[in-house]
Amino acid sequence: MSVWPQEVQIYGTANMPEADALTVGGAVDLTRLVSFSDMAANGLVDYVSSSASDTATKMQISGLDASGIQQTPAAVTLTGTTKVAGAQTFNRLLYGVSSGATANGPLANPTGTAAVGDTAIMAHTLTITAHTCQTGSANFTGVTPPLIKLQSGDGASITLGMVIRTTGGTGPSQLRIACSTSGTGAGQYGTDIIAVNRNWSTVPDNTTTYEVACGMVFPILPNPVTAVIRPFSGVSADIIGGATRIYYEKFGVLNTDATTAWTAATLIKQIDPAGLYAGGGAFDIAPCTALNDTNSATNRQTAPGTGVGAYSSGAAPQTITLPAQTSAANTAAQVQCFWARLTLAAGQAPANTSVDLRPSGTTT
Repeated sequence: MSVWPQEVQIYGTANMPEADALTVGGAVDLTRLVSFSDMAANGLVDYVSSSASDTATKMQISGLDASGIQQTPAAVTLTGTTKVAGAQTFNRLLYGVSSGATANGPLANPTGTAAVGDTAIMAHTLTITAHTCQTGSANFTGVTPPLIKLQSGDGASITLGMVIRTTGGTGPSQLRIACSTSGTGAGQYGTDIIAVNRNWSTVPDNTTTYEVACGMVFPILPNPVTAVIRPFSGVSADIIGGATRIYYEKFGVLNTDATTAWTAATLIKQIDPAGLYAGGGAFDIAPCTALNDTNSATNRQTAPGTGVGAYSSGAAPQTITLPAQTSAANTAAQVQCFWARLTLAAGQAPANTSVDLRPSGTTT
């Protein structure tokens, strides 16, 4: 058996206020996922659950509108597997929460009842709508990850992090994240076959209809997620002629496979944020020197102190060794934390971009 990419998750930490003057870092928080979710175009969002029981769960989102101004509309109450339409237009999603969210994040707990199903915030304008699977979807086998075989030609429209929602036929209302596409490895399993983040409750077949959109998924397994956060939200460069600004955020990498160890672990910075280095900026990573590191930094503009290894240096691709990670259990005590450092040169122009981080290693 092997540890598969979808089993290695990047979680947030106890203090992620996405503000400059507050403490950052601390212990890993398995209720917070890190995401660089983007909208394909300016548009509204919808809110939905995979469970008909989620009728008292609340969700809230914050993001940038078409003018680049941050908007945080009021929380909405879910109506189970029926979508609830939002009224705010977004250009970029920054972070979202659902009922039960922990403190010290950018958004407070919106109250309501904790979800029993997966929940999602999806772009109202769908990338794919009302298409039908082909035969060939499957759960994890030990040889392949969990897969969905889309309608012919649809694989080319899927990018990492997109939301896949089954809508009818066999196994409706399931929510999954596209975690590997034909361009990043899943193409080896066949045309239009996409790897997803978790096994299906009911494996789709050639009667299953689905839709795909940009957005954020709040998985209920293996750890119930109540917050999804885009790191470095709201940071900005100084004016032309000003000073270079440096920001820090802390994350945790966890092997969620409860039986198979992940050894010789590395984190690969595969793709840098577009235009960052050309403008004089940089994105670097430093691993913490011990498992389950709980150290913090005074704020996100102050470098963390003890327990931090050397930062990587230079443009992608880069491989960062995670020295302590030998995890064979889905537990916070086996988390390998790391600090990310974002450098913005004075006058650096805003960019709609993200970074591509990929865990790698061996298994035992």
